[in-house]
Amino acid sequence: MLTPRDLLGEARRMLDEPSTGTAAIWPRAAALLARQAIEESLEHYWALRAPGVQHLNMRAQLGCLDVYLEPTTLARDVAFTWNALSRATHHHPYDLDPTREELDSLIGAAERLVDAVAPQEAVALSR
Repeated sequence: MLTPRDLLGEARRMLDEPSTGTAAIWPRAAALLARQAIEESLEHYWALRAPGVQHLNMRAQLGCLDVYLEPTTLARDVAFTWNALSRATHHHPYDLDPTREELDSLIGAAERLVDAVAPQEAVALSR
């Protein structure tokens, strides 16, 4: 199973190393990997900080982040990022794929979440 960092690494690889096999799908695939990294990070985070919250839908989990995650600006950034990545993964004929720069920014926000919750996971696992 891939860790959130692994998922983000794969998303970045899709941005930085274009291939003919992913020519038409890389923007949505990178967005999906980044969104999955956020979801995996939050699942681990909630299991340690507020068991049971990880079973709520993602919208509810993101709403709870303001109370638990410091700084609260990060919680808002994560909510915005997850929503933007979700929009990017759903194909509509009238939508444009996200640009490389947009995805780079969204993946960066996902990386900030993973970095913020990883130390808390390490402390809990060492107990």
